[in-house]
Amino acid sequence: MNFKKILIPALCAVNAVFAATVYQNQVGFVTNGLKQLVVIDGVGKELSLKDAGGKVVFSNTIPEAQAWEPAGTNGSLVDFSEVKTAGTYKIFIGDEEVGHPVIISDNALEGVTKGSLKFFYFQRASTALDEKYAGAYARAAGHPDTSVEYHASTGHDATLNETFKAPKGWYDAGDYGKYIVNSGISTYTLLQLYQQNKAYFDTLNLNIPESGDKVPDILDEIRWNLEWMLAMQDKDGGVFHKLTTKQFAGMVMPERATAQRYAIGKAVEATWNFSAVMALAADIYSPFDKKFAESCAKASEKARMWANEHPNETYKQPNDVGTGSYAGANYWTTKLWANAELLRISGNKAFEDSLHTLTYNRTKASLQSWSNNLLLEAFTIATNPSVFAKADIDTAKALIFYLADGYMASLENNGFGIPMAKGDFYWGSNGVAANKGMVLIHAYILTKDEKYLNAAIGIADYILGRNPLDLSYLTGFGVNQVMHPHHRPSQADAIEAPVPGMVAGGPNTGANDASSCGIDYANGKPAAEAYYDNTCSYASNEVAINWNAPFAYLVGSIQAILATGKVYDTSTAKSSATYELADIPAKDDATAIPSGKVKFSPVKAGSRLVVKGNKVLLEKTAADGTKKYFNLRGKKLH
Repeated sequence: MNFKKILIPALCAVNAVFAATVYQNQVGFVTNGLKQLVVIDGVGKELSLKDAGGKVVFSNTIPEAQAWEPAGTNGSLVDFSEVKTAGTYKIFIGDEEVGHPVIISDNALEGVTKGSLKFFYFQRASTALDEKYAGAYARAAGHPDTSVEYHASTGHDATLNETFKAPKGWYDAGDYGKYIVNSGISTYTLLQLYQQNKAYFDTLNLNIPESGDKVPDILDEIRWNLEWMLAMQDKDGGVFHKLTTKQFAGMVMPERATAQRYAIGKAVEATWNFSAVMALAADIYSPFDKKFAESCAKASEKARMWANEHPNETYKQPNDVGTGSYAGANYWTTKLWANAELLRISGNKAFEDSLHTLTYNRTKASLQSWSNNLLLEAFTIATNPSVFAKADIDTAKALIFYLADGYMASLENNGFGIPMAKGDFYWGSNGVAANKGMVLIHAYILTKDEKYLNAAIGIADYILGRNPLDLSYLTGFGVNQVMHPHHRPSQADAIEAPVPGMVAGGPNTGANDASSCGIDYANGKPAAEAYYDNTCSYASNEVAINWNAPFAYLVGSIQAILATGKVYDTSTAKSSATYELADIPAKDDATAIPSGKVKFSPVKAGSRLVVKGNKVLLEKTAADGTKKYFNLRGKKLH
């Protein structure tokens, strides 16, 4: 439920002096879930909740305040989970009403789940948004992408003026570009949301053009993007890095951004990413459209072949291109993720070889992002125990719990109950929060221990208002909402309220856009307040598919679990179909290459694969002619 902010003048100076501040989820609490709020300057006072008739349904003394460094203040965390009757309540401290209405219902997070998923419909390229589905945000079609030119960085001869078609897909963020590596992790996250909560999402209506067909709406929406990704695969199997203009468009509606669009780059990061996503899609779409699913499997296999043949063709931003680079992704982690997905849908143990070329250890545990996909592989392996070797399952779980248990430890003596550290408040901090929630949900799935689910609920509460700015970072939801995101359609459509369902990037202590905004909004402020609700602030207030996707996963998983009482059963997890994929070893996998059959060519200047002592090694030659040898797990030998 949404509320408009109501300004009420202070009744008297005395009340203002002694008023406490309350921060809370402004949208709603699921009836049988965790319910907490934060009170500032209220220690020792009595906090109560009253129903519509004025009856007290909860009362407790506000506990000792504790620190949460990013807030720069101490807060008292009040738990009222015992209130399990649906309704709308008011918060009182003593006789004074504080905070916002507390909404409790069985489907409290269904609206934000739908909203955060409907965002992807609003981001559709190459189509008009009809009023029937978009309401006031209906718009003309933009970027048909039916005459996309090849930039020289793709390896095609740009002087031939050849074009190809790559329509559909989602605009990546506040701009109109489409980027494979960011699209990949976003698509994977939404596919996992469906995979783990099928009973709930099979019937969830998003009011999109495909609603009413025999496919769940969430999969119809994801397919719009998958079809674009498939069009980005070149004939040789490699995948173009992105499809954009050479420079960003102005703050105009899509149909007015008409500069020539290009396929830019063809690189191993995008290709491995594509391979992973298409393998998972091949599984999930098999019950609904076998032909489409098979095309995804074949595209995944073809991409893997190209990536193995071109291990050093990483993406470099061309000098004449100024759109988002998404360069520097760790292709090794993406390769591992892709091979895990291929093994899962094929059962072919040859794909397992690649999983062992980079040994798991806890020092490599890192929150998932577009640039580091190691945890995506861990999610897949840990939740498919019938497919993978026990050692791989154990190490995948170790990665997940190393992170999840670290988040749990950070909640001790935490006055806001939020597992976010000061160092987490960089560009896209709300994406960081939501991705942490995804880790915690996986820990809950693997253990059924409610502490992980409760910590995830706390993160959802943070994004929806339990933060020092008393702000819902989800447009269109909450009492105090983000109103001026860095998002071209919202800026150019002449509608006061922005497109709903978008997660703003969030506080950013780097304030990378201070010069553009003419204000250093982070200067002297606590980390969790380093935010500027202004269109100029692309570093704190832009929107992006890779922030919305984990938020949708977070709130959608919480709602589905609490509403259905069901948790994903990993013991029965298996692919919907088994695909026969070619047993082609990776050229740089030591355990996959028979040493007597090695044929190598220089990998790059100064490097090549060689056979020494019946083992395949990587030989690196320095500028002075010195040669050094490494095994294919990166360990220096001599």
